Amino acid sequence: MNRQRKTNRGLPRRVYLKNGAYRYLAAVPMRNPATGKMQRWIHLAFQAEGESKMLAVLAALLGSPQIDERSMPYACAEFKATKLDDYGKETREAYGRYLDVIADEFEDFNANQVTTKDCAGFLRDRFKSTPNTAKKYAALMSKLFKFIIGELGQRQDNPIDQLDMSGYKTSRREVLATHAQVQAIRAAGMMSKERKDTGASLPTASGPMFACIIDMSYLLWARAIDIRTLKEAQIEHGRIRIKPSKTQKSSGKAVDITITRDIQEVIDRARALKLKYGLISPFLFPTQKGNAYARSSLGSMWDRAKERIGMTDDVVFKDLRALAATDAARRGEDRGAIQKRLVHTSSSTTDIYIKEVVPDVSEIPMALPWLDMDT
Repeated sequence: MNRQRKTNRGLPRRVYLKNGAYRYLAAVPMRNPATGKMQRWIHLAFQAEGESKMLAVLAALLGSPQIDERSMPYACAEFKATKLDDYGKETREAYGRYLDVIADEFEDFNANQVTTKDCAGFLRDRFKSTPNTAKKYAALMSKLFKFIIGELGQRQDNPIDQLDMSGYKTSRREVLATHAQVQAIRAAGMMSKERKDTGASLPTASGPMFACIIDMSYLLWARAIDIRTLKEAQIEHGRIRIKPSKTQKSSGKAVDITITRDIQEVIDRARALKLKYGLISPFLFPTQKGNAYARSSLGSMWDRAKERIGMTDDVVFKDLRALAATDAARRGEDRGAIQKRLVHTSSSTTDIYIKEVVPDVSEIPMALPWLDMDT
């Protein structure tokens, strides 16, 4: 029998008015769908918003599939809360978006009801034209169902294990940026879009640092995230230590790159910009607020630069890494050395980055023997 209330009479069961807000008191800590946190006291609405708002939020809370421990949305929320910290920032953000899509797609399913056919239909309907994305979702769903099996105990089999992904053909990216294209984008980043009133362009505040990031990405063959977040502390004893974020959870490989004259020139240029703007930042290439550039910010700068010059070619920032490796291969650099610089564990991965087939050179001299027979 429930104990009769002495206060908060007239409110729904387990709802209390505290400090000017309606709050729900869960019997045991539960995950608040609004915050993703385990809570007992869950905010519903402020008193000033009225009881109607409180009742609407309460109904949504109690009806949310995220609080049903058997449901797929609950499994997605638990995976997001307990497993995503094992991944890097960009992977966490991507997986968070993917899990929201999966939770929405399978909102009406219990975790033990999802079949291989259901998963195949989801991937086919959503991602048939984007096979790379389909494979990423399938990989995440495999991890999710392992979590459901091992930690939630909601089923004994993984429906992704029987999924046939052979129909999702991904093609290797064959685009190779040219030096002229990179130079044009770099220059365009220095100037603003032409003003409508005067037709003139003005120098951009971020342009010089954008140029530094482009130059260093090419010189170090590093991924954008490793250049954006490159810290001064990684530069010492005439070397720059690059420990790719992509390998931190796998091979853990790193590479120390000797600072050449060209690399030092970029370092000096970036430090002069920091001094000019009065910045004290641990990052070598900070924004004017001292933070590392976000992925979206750098991508936006690149896209705006292309737009200013009307470039429609499929050239993206990460092509700088492939261009640098290909240029080294053209010069005849050792493939093993190229693999080491790219921090690849497999030579086949290195071959993918080298976009041109760099032919072997034969110097065997030959003469026409029959010409001597005519004399």
